Amino acid sequence: MKRAILLASCISLVAVAAHAQHKPASGERTLEVNFAPLGGTPVSIGGIKYRSFSSETSAFRLGLFLGYGSTSTVTQDEDSDNDAVELKDKKSTFNISLQPGIEKHFAGTDRLSPYIGGVLSIGYGMTNEREEVQVPDEEVGATITKGGSLDLGLNAIAGFDFYVAEKLYLGTEIGFGLAMHSDLKKKVTYDNIEGAEDSESKVNNKSTFNLGPNVVGQLRLGWVF
Repeated sequence: MKRAILLASCISLVAVAAHAQHKPASGERTLEVNFAPLGGTPVSIGGIKYRSFSSETSAFRLGLFLGYGSTSTVTQDEDSDNDAVELKDKKSTFNISLQPGIEKHFAGTDRLSPYIGGVLSIGYGMTNEREEVQVPDEEVGATITKGGSLDLGLNAIAGFDFYVAEKLYLGTEIGFGLAMHSDLKKKVTYDNIEGAEDSESKVNNKSTFNLGPNVVGQLRLGWVF
C-alpha cells in the first residue's frame, strides 16, 4: 500500500512538472547576462537586458551598459640627485549605452519561445588623457586631451528563448540593421605649461556607417521574476 501511494505521488509530481509554466506571463519580467562557453572569458556582463511582458506575446526590452576604466603609467622616476620628479601618463574612459526595443513572441512549444522585434541603440563614450612633463623649478606640467564618440543604431531582430527549467532560459539572437559611429571634436588644454595655447581639433577623427546583418556571438542566460 505504501509503495502504491509513493508511486502515485511520484507520477503526480512528474505530471505537475510537465505542465509547469515555463514562459513568462503578462506582468512578469526577465533579466539577462551573456556568456561564451567556448571563449576565453566564459562569463561576461557586456551589459544587462531587462524585459517587461505586457502579455504572453508582447514585451518591452531595455539593454543597459555603463562602464568606467582608468590606467596610470609612470613615465619618469623621481630622482633627487638629477632634479627629476615622478611623471605619469593617465587615461580614463567612460561609456554608456542604452538599447530600448520591443519583441513579439510566437507560440513555439512549451519551452521554446521564438520572437522578432526592433531595437534602437544609443551610445556615448568619453576619454580623458593627461600626459605629464617636467617644467623648470622641478614642477610638473601636463597636456590634457578630452574626446568622445557617439554611436547610433537601429536593428530588426529575431531570436528565441529556450526554457531549460521553470523561469530559467537560454537564448540567442541575430539582427539586420544600420550602425553609425562618429568621433567627437578633441579639446586640448595645458596645465602649468607656459606659452601653450588651448585648442580644439577634428584631426584623425573617424565617422563610419554600416548596413547589414549582425550576430551576437554569445548565449543569453536569463531568468523570469
